[in-house]
Amino acid sequence: MGAKQKKKMGLVMKLLLLTFGGGMLLAVGGYGFVEVKYSSKIDETFEQPVTALEIPEGSSSAIERGNYLVNNMMGCSHSDCHRADLGGGVLMDEPPMGMVYAPNLTAGAGSVTKEYTGEDWARILRHGIKKNKQRAVIMPSEDYTSFSDGDLAAAVAYIKSMPAIDRETRAHDPGFLLRALIATGEIPFAHDKIDHNAERPNAEPGPTAEWGKVVAGTCSGCHGQGFSGGKIPGGDPSWPEARNISPDEATGIGSWTFEQFEQALRHGKRPDGTELNKAMPWQMYAGMTDDDVKAIWEYLRTVPAKPAGGR
Repeated sequence: MGAKQKKKMGLVMKLLLLTFGGGMLLAVGGYGFVEVKYSSKIDETFEQPVTALEIPEGSSSAIERGNYLVNNMMGCSHSDCHRADLGGGVLMDEPPMGMVYAPNLTAGAGSVTKEYTGEDWARILRHGIKKNKQRAVIMPSEDYTSFSDGDLAAAVAYIKSMPAIDRETRAHDPGFLLRALIATGEIPFAHDKIDHNAERPNAEPGPTAEWGKVVAGTCSGCHGQGFSGGKIPGGDPSWPEARNISPDEATGIGSWTFEQFEQALRHGKRPDGTELNKAMPWQMYAGMTDDDVKAIWEYLRTVPAKPAGGR
C-alpha cells in the first residue's frame, strides 16, 4: 500500500472514530440527561393542602356505595390494576418500558395505604400525591377529581372493609424508554394534568348530562380530556389506541344510538358486531346502573365533536 493510500485510510479511520465516538458521547449524554431528569421528577415533593375525607368505616350503606364505585366505575379492582382482592400486582412488564406495579391497598402486609389518614386519601385520589408528598407514577387521579367527598369516602370505606391481603408491594422497575417518556413529559403524571383549583360539579346521581360529566371523568384517562382517543400515555405497549367517543360522526360515536352505546358499554360489542379490545374494561362497566349509563351517554352528546386521536 502506497503512502497516499495509507494517508487516505488513516483519514477514513479518523472519521469513523470521530463519528463513532461522537455517537457514543451523544448516547451517554442522552442517557445521563434522562436519568437526571427522571430522578428529579420522581423525587420532587409537593405541599398539597386538602380537606380530609371523613371515612364512614363500618357503615353498611357507605360500603355498599363504595363497592359499586370501586368495582363498576373507578377501576381499582380491574385485573390490570389492584386486582379483585385489591392486594395489587404487576400492571405492566414489557421491555423496553419495564415493570410497573399496582400497590396493595388492603390492610395486610405490604400495604401502602394502611397508615393513610383522611387527608392522605384525599391527596392521592384528588391530586395524585402519595403520603410521602411525591407524585404517583401510574395513578388515574384525574379520573376521580369530579366525584364528591361522600363518594370518595365511600370508596375508601369499601377498600378498608376488604380482607387484609399479605402481598408485598414491589417497587417500580421502569426501563429506559419509560424513564425517557416520563423525563420528557411524554407521559405526564396525573398530578400535572389536574386543575387543582377547579370547582367540582354540583350534581346528584341520575340520568342527566350533569351527573354524566362526573361519571365520564373515569373515561378521560384513556380517551383523553376531549374524549377523542389516541395512544394512551403510559399504557401497555400492546394496547391499541383508545377509540374516539366524542360525537364526531366520521370517527366517533356521533351516528350511534343509545342502544348501540349501551351494547358496547355492557357487552363489549360495537354496532358492526366486532368486539372491543380487552384493554377496554367493559366487563366492569357492565355492572353500572341504567341511570349511570344513560348519564354518560347524555354528557358525551354535549362535548365538542373531534377527529379521532386528538385526545
